[in-house]
Amino acid sequence: MASIPDTSAEDISSAGRPYRSHTQPACLPCRKRKSACRTRDASATCILCLVHGTHCIFPQADSRSQRRHTASPRRLAPKERRARVVLPSPTDAGPPSTGPDTADARTKNADDGLPSFMGVADTGDDGSHIVSPAIADDTEVLESYLSTVPDARKRCFRTSSSSSRPVRPVLFSTIPRRPLGVYSNQSLPAMKLEVIEKYLEPVTRDVVDLFFQYANLCFPVFDEVSFLNVYSTHKEKISPALLCTLYAISLIYWNNSPKLRSSRSPDIRYIWNQAIEAIHSELFLSPGISTVMAMLLNIGGRPSTSIFGNGGMVGTAVALCNALGLNRDPSQWTISPVEKRFRIRIWWLIVIHDRWCSLAYGTPLQIHRAQYDVPIPTLSDLCSPSAPPSHVAAAHIFIALTTLTDILTHYLEHIYHVSPTLSPLPSISMSSLLTTWESSLPSPTRHIILRGTDLTAPGAANLRLAYLATKLLLRRIELDLASQPLPTRDDGDGNNDENTHRAAEAIVHFLHELDSSHLHGFWLPGLAYSITSAVMFLVRSALREKMAVSSVPDSGSLTLAKDALTTLASHRDHSGWDLADDCLAKCSGLVERVSLLQDAAGRIEMEDPSFGLGIDLDLDSVVWDDFFLGNALSGFSGMGEY
Repeated sequence: MASIPDTSAEDISSAGRPYRSHTQPACLPCRKRKSACRTRDASATCILCLVHGTHCIFPQADSRSQRRHTASPRRLAPKERRARVVLPSPTDAGPPSTGPDTADARTKNADDGLPSFMGVADTGDDGSHIVSPAIADDTEVLESYLSTVPDARKRCFRTSSSSSRPVRPVLFSTIPRRPLGVYSNQSLPAMKLEVIEKYLEPVTRDVVDLFFQYANLCFPVFDEVSFLNVYSTHKEKISPALLCTLYAISLIYWNNSPKLRSSRSPDIRYIWNQAIEAIHSELFLSPGISTVMAMLLNIGGRPSTSIFGNGGMVGTAVALCNALGLNRDPSQWTISPVEKRFRIRIWWLIVIHDRWCSLAYGTPLQIHRAQYDVPIPTLSDLCSPSAPPSHVAAAHIFIALTTLTDILTHYLEHIYHVSPTLSPLPSISMSSLLTTWESSLPSPTRHIILRGTDLTAPGAANLRLAYLATKLLLRRIELDLASQPLPTRDDGDGNNDENTHRAAEAIVHFLHELDSSHLHGFWLPGLAYSITSAVMFLVRSALREKMAVSSVPDSGSLTLAKDALTTLASHRDHSGWDLADDCLAKCSGLVERVSLLQDAAGRIEMEDPSFGLGIDLDLDSVVWDDFFLGNALSGFSGMGEY
C-alpha cells in the first residue's frame, strides 16, 4: 500500500485534490487503476490521467453507487490491461478541465475533431518527447517489467507500429516542458498578445477570418471549423504565441477585405516584432506543438525580410518536430484519426518550408528523406466529405505542391552534394522525375501546371510559379553538367542553354499574366528568389550573346529582363506584391549596368566595325562571377527579422 505523504494544509490547498480526500472522491480511471488520485495547480485533471492520456472523469453524487460495480483491473488479462495504456497526445496533453462536466465536454470535443484543442493549447508543465531508437527496445522491456509498479509508466509510453516493417517501436517519455525555476504565470507571450489585440480592436475576428480565407486554405496549418470553435469558446486556452503569429501573418491580406480596406492598415512591422518576441519566449519557456505551428506561420509570413531569421526558424522547427516524433508515420498508432491527420499535415508543412527555404537561401536541407516515413497527405487528410468545392480545389492544389516539393528534394540533394569522399548522386533520371510527376496529376491540376490556365483556384498561381521554379532549377542542373565554364560556349551545350533560357522566359511571361486577384492571394515567400534567379540568368544570357565570337541570333534576353523588372514594379506599386521586392533590389542596378555596357559596345562597333567584344573571351570566369555577385550583393540589404 502506498504511504500517506506528509503534506501540510497549505500544501494541500495549493496542490489541488489531496490523496485520500473523502470530500472529493478519486476519478474513475484512478479507481480502476487502484492509484492515488491527486491534482495540482488547482487543476481538475489529476496527474495520472495527464500522464496516461485518459479522460479524467470525477463521479457525480448520484453515480457513487454505480462505481461499486466498476470492473477491477485485476480481473482483466495482463494483455488486456496493457492494451489499455494509451499514448497521450504528443501534441501535448489536453487542457485543464474547469468544471464537473468538463470531462464529458472533452469527450464530445474529441468526437468533434478537437482532441487537446488540436495542439494549440499550453496545458501543463510536462510534455512528450520521443525516445531514442537506440534504446527503444530496452525501454520497452523495462516498461513491460515495471507495468505493475505504481507510477512506473509515467516514464515512457508505447505506440503500436506496423508489424510488416522491421522498425523499432516508437516510444515517448514524459519530460518537463519548462526550465527549472520558470513557472506558467511568467508569460511574456500573453503580454504580447494583449498588446496586439488592443492594437487591432475591434477587428480582431475579421483579421482571423482573413487568415482562413487566404492563408490557411492554401497552407492548412489548422482545421478551420475546429479552430474557430475553440477561438469562439475557449480562446484563453490557445497558445498566445500562436495567436500573435496568426494575427501578424493575416495583415498582408488587409486590403482584400472591403470592411478593413476602408480603415487605416496597422503597422505590420510592429505587429511582427511583437509576434516574434512571443515565439522566442514560448520556445524558451514551454516549447510544444503550438510552438511548431507558430513557427510555421512565421516562416510563411510576408513580407519576408530576414534570411538568417527564417533559416534559423526552420532549423529550430525541424529539431522540435523530431523531438515530438512528427517525423514518424502515425498510421498504426493508437491515437485518434483526427490526430493522425493532424500530425501528417503538420510534418509536410515543415518539409515544404524546409525545401523552398533551402532553394531560396542557398542552405542545405534540414530534413533528409531517409529520416522520416510520414505518408503524403491525402484529400481526406485535408478536408471533410462535405467541404465546399473551393476547399476541395485548394486541397488538390496543396497535394500537388507537396508532391512537387518531394521532386524538388532530389534536385536540392544534387546541388548541395559537396563531399569529396562520397559518391555523387545519380543525375540521369532527374528530368524523368518531373515528367513522371506531371503525368500523374489529375487533369485540372495538370492544366494549371503546364498551361497556366484557370489560376482562380486558391493557391493555383503559387503552384504554377513553384513548378516553373523547379523546372528552372532542373535546367540549370542540366546546363551545369553539360556546359563549359563561363563565358565559353560550344554546340554541345547549346540545347541545354536554350532550355534553361526558355525556363527563365516562362517565369517572365507568367509574371505578365498575373492580375490583382492572383497577386492578393497566397504565395510562399521563398518563391521570390526564383524570380530573381530567372532574371539574373536572362542578364547573363544577354552578356554571353554579345560576347561570344559566333554569337547566336539575339533572343532579346536583356529586353525580357527589363520587361520583368517593369512588370514587377507595376505589381508592387499597384497591388503591393512583396515578392517583387527581392528581384527589384538585386537586379535593377545589374540590368542598368549591362544595358550601358551594351550601348557603349554598340557605339564602338558602329565607329569601328572590326571591333568586337569577342576579344575579351579569354577573361577568367572569376571576373564575370565577381561582376554578377557584386551587383547582386549591392542590391541586397539586411532588414528586420520577421
